[in-house]
Amino acid sequence: MSANRQQGFALITILLIMALVVMLVAGMLRSHQLLIASVSHQTEASRGLQLLMSAEQRALRSLRERLPQDMRVIHRGQPWAQAQVFTLDEVHMRMRVEDLAARFNLGALTRNRKPDPVLLERWQRLCRALGVEPPGLEALYGQPLFDVSQLRDLPGVDAQVLERLRAWVTVLPAQAGLNVNTADGRVLAALEGVTPAVAQRLAEARPEDGHASVQAFLADPLLDGRVTTGRGLGVSSRWFGMTLQAELGAWHMYLYSEVEMDVATQRLRVLRRAFSRVRQAGVE
Repeated sequence: MSANRQQGFALITILLIMALVVMLVAGMLRSHQLLIASVSHQTEASRGLQLLMSAEQRALRSLRERLPQDMRVIHRGQPWAQAQVFTLDEVHMRMRVEDLAARFNLGALTRNRKPDPVLLERWQRLCRALGVEPPGLEALYGQPLFDVSQLRDLPGVDAQVLERLRAWVTVLPAQAGLNVNTADGRVLAALEGVTPAVAQRLAEARPEDGHASVQAFLADPLLDGRVTTGRGLGVSSRWFGMTLQAELGAWHMYLYSEVEMDVATQRLRVLRRAFSRVRQAGVE
């Protein structure tokens, strides 16, 4: 083999080794960058969780102050329903509160082994209005129900169906009726004989101070006697959902808390909470 050919092979070998070294170094740099990014994200997430927990305590105090002393009537014109914006540790926070009794209460429907036919028909109408085939609830009748996510175990309920229902359905004690003072028109349209158009007008034309009683709601001229029973209906609530949003740089974190007013102590207690980087369906 000539000296030139040997030099050529040596040069090729050196180039291959250099290319391999460059690839190894690039891979190490990439791994290092990913590690730094991961640590940075974890640090931001940890800070976000701490801020949201602090914000929740502030939000609970604020909500308690904004709720009426007399809670026999709860409506959207009251201070609790107004969104709030504040700064905590130089982080922009948003707070939104909703009445959970404005949703369809699965707890009332599944409390017994035999469902109330009025509530069952309302459930089926709501599902169809949402473009969902009403899931059979037989497996849930008479069983403890704690969260809407339990619907996921039913045949025909996939993640997409559950997400579609989540914004309109809740699980509350059986005695919690649908609050006609805060319910959205789509939920009111599930009432017997109420068309979507009438339901929307009912939601828009509610009295400024809310309906004083279920009987007053049933006497609304817009209903024209369509709803003949107040079963499962109410004008009050002691269950609320709080959404807290923290804006941390270019990304957001959310804390969803469900709280209950303790009638005896007049204190709010957190029933459940969930952290997320994703805005839930139905949240403004």
